[in-house]
Amino acid sequence: MPNSERSDGRRFDREYAVTTQAILFLSDLDPDDVGDAGYHATHYEGVPVADFRALLALVPADAIAKSTFVDVGAGMGRALILASELPFRQVVGVEVSASLYEVARENLETAQCPLRRCNDVRIVRADARMWTYPPGDLVVFLYNPFDASALEIALGAISSRRRNGATWLIYHTPVHREIIESDNRFRIAAEISCGSVYVCDEPPSD
Repeated sequence: MPNSERSDGRRFDREYAVTTQAILFLSDLDPDDVGDAGYHATHYEGVPVADFRALLALVPADAIAKSTFVDVGAGMGRALILASELPFRQVVGVEVSASLYEVARENLETAQCPLRRCNDVRIVRADARMWTYPPGDLVVFLYNPFDASALEIALGAISSRRRNGATWLIYHTPVHREIIESDNRFRIAAEISCGSVYVCDEPPSD
């Protein structure tokens, strides 16, 4: 991680009164607890603040206002806090690690966030590959949370949710982008140096 990003991360923690700046591996935290999810997960690292804001700016404002934001592999909750500054209907983080989940829960309770525009912010402890994703429109954030096989399974869970709406996928560090781009339901909507944004305009299903 560049020094500027580390400095921005530390500044974020000071300003929001939280703890999110770290690099951790699930296998070192609670390997017996996360099961085989630990074999597929990448390390925890707080998303660069500027990158997150730049990627979210690529999603139309009307889509944000209609959508639930889901952070796949929420870690310590930095993306959740940042997402709450946008007018999402709901902000949800999915985290399989019990240790990271507890830190994120505490951060959400104590965060100083004067610019908050979404008050329904929550963290759930679950395996994002098998979690039941909310119905309706979604904006799903992926900070390269796991390997290609896990991404494929998670994408299936997202696409098969009850009462599908439009789905926006924001993929930071898209090392397994071929998994999304091989699914003809998704098209690339925008791309910048740190990541790609995909959209599926699939109409709601019964």
